[in-house]
Amino acid sequence: MRLITDLPYRDLDGSAHPERWTADLRLPATDSGDCLIWVHGGGLTEGDKGDSAIAAPLVAGGWAVITTNYRLLQHAPWPACIEDIASVVAWARSALTAQGFTCRRLFLGGVSAGAYLVAMVALDRSWLAVHGLDPACLDGVIPLSGQMTSHFAYRAAFGHPPERPLIDHAAPLWHVRADAPPLLLIAGDDDIPCRPEENQYLLAVLRQTGHRAASCHIIPGRTHATIGAGVGDPADPVAKLIHEFIRL
Repeated sequence: MRLITDLPYRDLDGSAHPERWTADLRLPATDSGDCLIWVHGGGLTEGDKGDSAIAAPLVAGGWAVITTNYRLLQHAPWPACIEDIASVVAWARSALTAQGFTCRRLFLGGVSAGAYLVAMVALDRSWLAVHGLDPACLDGVIPLSGQMTSHFAYRAAFGHPPERPLIDHAAPLWHVRADAPPLLLIAGDDDIPCRPEENQYLLAVLRQTGHRAASCHIIPGRTHATIGAGVGDPADPVAKLIHEFIRL
């Protein structure tokens, strides 16, 4: 595996926290293949791109993996975090080309807060439209234990109690559409309260729109803390679902 760290995906001039606009690339020995962009969790207030357990089996299978930082809420208010993930998607192919790797298919995934962010970029066309792109550029999206209502971390900023569910423009559920990219939704059966149900509801609403390229899986015995614990182990049930989805 070839590792290139701390590549800026945006112009760092004027940034008070330039490390939040950087990503790491993990590349296989081959010069072409597929790529997964993986977005860390942390409630939109913590976390780092060093969360890369998912990468090893993918790179061994000829994949490139990009792990990325983004601005947290203490650095910039919502929707800066979503803008950053859209920027990473727009940057990914050229960054890989610059390293001698031709990207065939591009997937986007993340865990917890990262899952919320990737769902927003995949479902709401406006974020990638800024870069002249459409979510159709994504071959698949993998939200792992993501919030599908508006994220609790900034509901208060909208004058809404953080414990009360909200479906508005800041919620993936607001943006369901028949032509969204394929989605693999995963949560634990002992996850954060309402998290499995939110993902199941998103699937139901997607199907109601006519979307047929989504599935939802609730993993027995998994909590929010353990839902992604085995993503680096090909025998883990969550890793198996991901590998089947991307056809590793």
